[in-house]
Amino acid sequence: MSTYNGSRDQQFCILFYKYHPLTDDPVVLETYRNATEVLCTSLNLTGRILIGLSNDGEGINGTLAGTKDDLNAYVDCMLGKDDATTNHVDNLDDQRRRKDAVATYRAASKQFFASLNLPELFLSGPNDFKWSSWQSDSSPSDENAGTVGGEGENWFPDLNIKIVKEIISSGGAFSGITTEDTSVGYLTPREWHNEIRSLVSKHKERQNGLCGDGEGGKKDTDEDVVDTVLIDVRNHKECQIGTFAPGISIDPQTKTFAQFPKWVKDNSSQVVQTATPDGTSSASSLSAPVQTTPSLLNNKRILMYCTGGIRCEKASAYIRQMVGPQNKGIFHLKGGIHKYLEEFGGHDALNGDGSSGGKEEKSDGDECLFVGKNFVFDRRGALPTAGHGLNEESTNDPSSSQVKVIGKCQYCSDPYDTFHPGNVCTVCREPILVCKKCQIDLCRRQGRQRFLSKNNSGDVQDDGKAKSDFRTEYHCVDHFHLKTCYFTSLTGFTVAELEKQKVQLQSHSKELEGIGKKGKQRRRTLRKQMDKIETTVKQKLSNDKCDGTYLEPAMQCRHCGSSACLSDCWGFHGGNTRMVNKHKKNDGGTNDGNDVVPEKHKQRSRLPSNQRPAKRLKRQNDISEIQSLGLSNPPSRHRNVATGLRVPPPVVRVLRSGVKGRWCGQTVKWVLNNDFGESFKNLTQEGRDERLEQLIAVGLVRVNGQPVKKSDVVLRNMDTIERIVHWHEPPICVPARISLTKHALDESTLPSNSEVTVSPFLYCIDKPSTVPIYPAGPFYANSLLLMVEAQEKLPPKTLIPLHRIDRATSGVLLCANMSSVARVVQGRMISSKKGENDPPIRKLYLAQVKGRFPAKSCENLSIPEDRGSLASIAWCGDESNVIEVDAPIAVQMEANNNKPRDGKDDEYSLNTMMQRSIRSDGKHSVSRFKFISYDATTGRSLVSCAPITGRGHQLRVHL
Repeated sequence: MSTYNGSRDQQFCILFYKYHPLTDDPVVLETYRNATEVLCTSLNLTGRILIGLSNDGEGINGTLAGTKDDLNAYVDCMLGKDDATTNHVDNLDDQRRRKDAVATYRAASKQFFASLNLPELFLSGPNDFKWSSWQSDSSPSDENAGTVGGEGENWFPDLNIKIVKEIISSGGAFSGITTEDTSVGYLTPREWHNEIRSLVSKHKERQNGLCGDGEGGKKDTDEDVVDTVLIDVRNHKECQIGTFAPGISIDPQTKTFAQFPKWVKDNSSQVVQTATPDGTSSASSLSAPVQTTPSLLNNKRILMYCTGGIRCEKASAYIRQMVGPQNKGIFHLKGGIHKYLEEFGGHDALNGDGSSGGKEEKSDGDECLFVGKNFVFDRRGALPTAGHGLNEESTNDPSSSQVKVIGKCQYCSDPYDTFHPGNVCTVCREPILVCKKCQIDLCRRQGRQRFLSKNNSGDVQDDGKAKSDFRTEYHCVDHFHLKTCYFTSLTGFTVAELEKQKVQLQSHSKELEGIGKKGKQRRRTLRKQMDKIETTVKQKLSNDKCDGTYLEPAMQCRHCGSSACLSDCWGFHGGNTRMVNKHKKNDGGTNDGNDVVPEKHKQRSRLPSNQRPAKRLKRQNDISEIQSLGLSNPPSRHRNVATGLRVPPPVVRVLRSGVKGRWCGQTVKWVLNNDFGESFKNLTQEGRDERLEQLIAVGLVRVNGQPVKKSDVVLRNMDTIERIVHWHEPPICVPARISLTKHALDESTLPSNSEVTVSPFLYCIDKPSTVPIYPAGPFYANSLLLMVEAQEKLPPKTLIPLHRIDRATSGVLLCANMSSVARVVQGRMISSKKGENDPPIRKLYLAQVKGRFPAKSCENLSIPEDRGSLASIAWCGDESNVIEVDAPIAVQMEANNNKPRDGKDDEYSLNTMMQRSIRSDGKHSVSRFKFISYDATTGRSLVSCAPITGRGHQLRVHL
C-alpha cells in the first residue's frame, strides 16, 4: 500500500501522542479528522490515529507506518514546519505530492483551530516521535511466524483514523484529568536510567545486608527511609515479557487500563484491621481498629513507566490527585520504554540482579536496564531491546541479539515470550503465553477428545479429516478452572460430554451466586454457554431421530467466520480490508489487487432505560400501587390549615427489594436487623427477636413470594425479599397549592426522530423545603411529584425531573412531560460547547452560613489541618471574589451509635449510615462560592454556591 525508497522491503514506524484541547462536538471535529485522513492517504501512510472528543483532557494518539520520506514529511508537518523536508527524493512527483499534502492539511488545520479560538495542535519536538524500522526480507524466527506479516505486507494493513471519547481507553475512569494535569513529572531516558540503576543497586545492597542498622551496616538516613516504588502502568500481558528491574517493579495485574484506578484506590489508603471473635484480623469500618497497615503509595517516591508514555501521563496525574501531598514525588519516563530503548537498547541488557546479560559487560554504566521484550501494538507483537530507533545496522530480528526471556508458558512454566494471535483465552480473548511444545500437546489431546469416532465394534479410530480442521482452545489463569467445560466450538463432542460440561458450568455458576453483583457478568457468560450447549444437544438429538447421523459443522474462526483463517484476523494482527482480500484469495477467487470494502458490523442498539421491559413493568406496578392505595392527591388534601402540616393516612404496603450483593449468604434475620433496623427501633435484643418471630409467624415476611417459616433462611442472588408493613409517613410543611408555571415548547426544538404523541411542556415548580422530589425513604404520598401531578390533574408518573434538589432545599425544579424534552434540556445542562449562541444551563444555590464569609482576595483562606493534604482552596473569577474548593468526596458506611435500651453492644447494633466526607479515595469534586451579604443581627452570611461537579451533598461538605 505504501511506496518504498532505498530497500523496498524496509518499513518504518512512528509512535506519537499529544494532549491538546479540541472540541466535544463530533460534527465540528469531523472536519479535523477528515483533514488528517487526507494527509495520511496522500502520504501513503497506514496505521491508526485516535482523535479525542473533548474540550479538554484528550488530544491525538497515533501509530503510523510507511516509507522514511513519507513519515518525515508527516513529522515535519506535525512540528509546524510549512515546508516538508525529505532525506531522499525519488523524483519530483513524490516531492510535489508531499508538499501539496502538507499544505492542504495545514490550511484545514489553521481554519479548524481558529474557529475554536484554540492554538494549533503541534508536537513539541522531534523527540516526541518514537521511531522503529524493520527489514521485512529478514526471515523471522518460527516463533514469530504468525505475528509478522510476510509477502511484503505492512504492519498496519489499513489506515484507521477515528474520533473516540478517550485516546487511551479507560472507560471514563480518568475523566477528571485535564491537559493541565499532564506533562508533569518527566524523567528523560538518561535520568530514568540513573534512577533505575540506583534503585537496583540499593535493592541489592539491602538484600546483602549493607543497609540499615544491621551488623556491619550503615544507619539509614531520612532520605533512605523514604521508599521508592517502581510501577509498571502497562497491562499484565505486557509486563510478562519485559520489564525494568524484575523483582522490584510492581505489576498491578490489570487486563485493561480501566482497572488501574481501582488498583490505585486499593493501594493509596490505609487498611484498618479489626479483631474478630476467632482472634484473626479483618478489614472493617464498624469496629475499633487494632492494627493499621500502611498503604503502598502514601509517603513514597513513585516512579512509573509504560510503552510510549501516554498512559503514564494520566496515571501519574490520577495518583497525584488521589495521594496528594502524601508522597515524595511522582515521576514517569518521558517517551516510555520505546524512547528509553532508542537510547540504551543497543547495549547489552542487565539481569534483575544487576549482572550483565550479554556477552560483554559495559564499563561506562550505559548497560540497558530493560530486561526482555517490549510489547508493541502492531503485527510485530514484541520487539527486542535492540529493535528501537533508526539504527541502520539493526534488523530487529530477535535472533540477532541475546534477549533474556522472562515470560513463562501458561501450561508448563518453561521460558517463553511470544504472543501468537491464535493463543488467546477462549473465554475472555486475553492473549496468553503457550510454548510450542504445549501447543502441540494440547492440540493432540483436545483432538483425540473431540474427534475419536467409534465404529460398530466399539473400537476407536482417529478421524483424520476432522483433526486437520481442528482449532486448539486455551484458557487464561482467570478461567483455567473452566478448561474442561467451556469451549467456544462444540464440534466433536458427544451428547454425554456436552451434558457433563453443562453440569460443571451450573456448579461454577452456583458458586458465583454468593458474591452478588460482582459475579453478574461472569454468571451471564456461563449462562450463555449453557444455552449454547443446550441448543447443540437438541440439534444432535433431532438429527439422530431423523436419519441417525449428525453432520458436524467445520470449526470456524471466532472473529471472521472463515474455516481457513489462521486466527490472525483480529486486533492489530489483521484489519478488515487485509483479511477480506486474504480470504478471497484462499477461497480460490481472483485477487486483482483492488480494495475490497468489508461489510460493517451492525451496531448493537439498546433501548432507552425507560423503554426496557423491566423498567416498564416496574412503572406499571408503581402506577397500580399509587392508584389502588389512593396516594396521588393534591397538597391541600390531608393538610392541616392551622399548622400547614400534611399527614397522609396510613396504608398497608408490600415493600419489595432484590437481594443486594452484601446480603448474599446472609440470613433473613441478619438482613432485617442490619438494613431494616427501623422496624425494631428502641427494642432490646430479646424484644427484637420476639418481634421478628411474630412477623414471620403471621406471614408478613416473604422471600420470592412465599412466606418465610424460619428466620435463618439464607438469601441467594436474584432472590426477592418482601415485607408487609403498616405505612406511616412523616409530616411535611407544604402550602395549599404549589406554585408553578407551564411553558409550551415548539415541536421544532425536539429531535427529528421523536414521536410527538402529546404537546411538549416544560414545568417550572417552586419546590418547598422539607419536601422530597421522588418517593424515597419514608416518603411516598408526601413526595413533590405525586402532589403536583394530582394538583394539575396529570396521571401518575407523568412528570420527569430534569435535575436534583435535596429534600431540605427549596428552589426551582424543572420537569418535562416527555422523555424527548427531558433529553434536550438535560443536554443543555451538561453541554459546554464553545461558540454556541445559547449559554448552557447552570445550577446556582443560595445558602446561609454562620459568621462572616470571606469576600475579597486579600482575606486569608485556611483549610482544617485534617483536610489540608487532601483539599485545595483558592480565589478565582474576573474580580478574584470567588472561592473555589477542590476536594475529593467519598461515601462511606459509618456505624450507627444508637444502642438498644439495655446499653449492650451486640450483633444487632451494627446498623450503618451513609456518610460523605473528604477522603483521598473520593471522587473529584469542585465547588465555587461567592459572598453576597452579611446580616450583623443574626451573625450570618448569604452565599451563592455553584457546583462544578455533581456529587451528592458536595456543597454542604465543601462549606
